Amino acid sequence: MKTPLITKLNAPAIINAASHLKQKGQLANSKNNLVYLDIDDAYIHKLFPLLQDHQIKIPDYFGDGSAGAHITAIYPEENKNINTHELQQEHSFFVKDIVTAEIDHKIYYVLLVDSSSLSQLRRKYDLPEFLYFKGYSIGFHITIGTMRK
Repeated sequence: MKTPLITKLNAPAIINAASHLKQKGQLANSKNNLVYLDIDDAYIHKLFPLLQDHQIKIPDYFGDGSAGAHITAIYPEENKNINTHELQQEHSFFVKDIVTAEIDHKIYYVLLVDSSSLSQLRRKYDLPEFLYFKGYSIGFHITIGTMRK
């Protein structure tokens, strides 16, 4: 499994703004079996403008049936169905840093987050610590912007 090219950003205004947002959410499941922590959409709506680069686009997470701002817990390609009683449970997290991650022909602007309860959930379903996305091993994160390379 590959790891993306990660570059730490010096963006204290974004980290500071993120620290004032609610750092918890409820577990949900999308129609395509994405298990995610549903968090305050302000993580994107308030933080994206702070990126201040017109080439960066807001993530396409707000259409009909989309997740909005979220932290992925289990990707559909990880092929796990979770028990319905796990849904709607609240999980806390904290923002560690902001980085860019290059995957294929895209650069993702993400907040790296840590959540011991989401890690426990992955262990409960015999999944590795890191998420599996398009052949890459990645940690918990909130995507706040994307850009084509």
